[in-house]
Amino acid sequence: MAAHAELVSDLKALRKGRGLYVNNVGERVGHTLRDLCGVTEKDGPGEIRVRVAQRLEHLAVDLPDDLRIAVLAAMGLIPAARHPLYQERVGWIAERIGRDPRTARRRIDDAIHQLAQLAFATMRLRGAAEPAAGWHTATTRVFVTLEGPVTEALENHRIVAAHDGLREIELATVFGQPAVLSGGTLRGGMLVLPAPLPAGESHDFWVRSRNPVRPRQFTYVPRRRCDYLELRVHFDCDSLPHTVSRLQGRPPRDRGRVPLNHSGEVQLVFRDAVRGVAYGARWD
Repeated sequence: MAAHAELVSDLKALRKGRGLYVNNVGERVGHTLRDLCGVTEKDGPGEIRVRVAQRLEHLAVDLPDDLRIAVLAAMGLIPAARHPLYQERVGWIAERIGRDPRTARRRIDDAIHQLAQLAFATMRLRGAAEPAAGWHTATTRVFVTLEGPVTEALENHRIVAAHDGLREIELATVFGQPAVLSGGTLRGGMLVLPAPLPAGESHDFWVRSRNPVRPRQFTYVPRRRCDYLELRVHFDCDSLPHTVSRLQGRPPRDRGRVPLNHSGEVQLVFRDAVRGVAYGARWD
């Protein structure tokens, strides 16, 4: 596939020098990679780095750990490996995975090819699924609070209709005992909209659900394409966790620590969330 080869070529070009942190990053990001990451002509170097970094990190979630580390470090996306020369980053990868530099280079090449495969597989699946779906989620915001007698989740969803006359959608809440607070009526597991939604129009609704069990982790799995996913977890100030870890993947894996703010909350943001992939947090 020509597009696959072009994306591989773009990624191999980007890994040179300082990787994504090269000064002329706009010139180093090829056309296929730009299209994949949604980079526009109006984007400056900062916006380009953010868009490309988010997309590559998102795709790398499903790679084996050694390949994920190899490709992210090669691009300069792991702070500890952000060396000015590519060969220095190769040395860092070799030490991290316990192999020699030659093997590390092979791991990087393997990871780049698999990233390209994942990128085009995702686009094909989305393209096939969207016409039948009838709608997708533009934004989802979930607030989970661990204060009070039960764990409670408040969800705000903004959906966009793909076809004229969207009247109802399936409703899946974070926990059980759902209640629609605004934006529709619950009937047999379906959310009936206040009025038919024309194609391209958006609609917001709010849902509450509760869980009598005190969980040690929280994950959200989109059932539709979701452009922007924001998760917040509010802990009991009298029982704050020692550590909170970011979870992502299929199955969900630890993606690093997340700091608590002064209100005892963590916030996690995910862009282009993929259907069937888990996103969330675990705490100890």
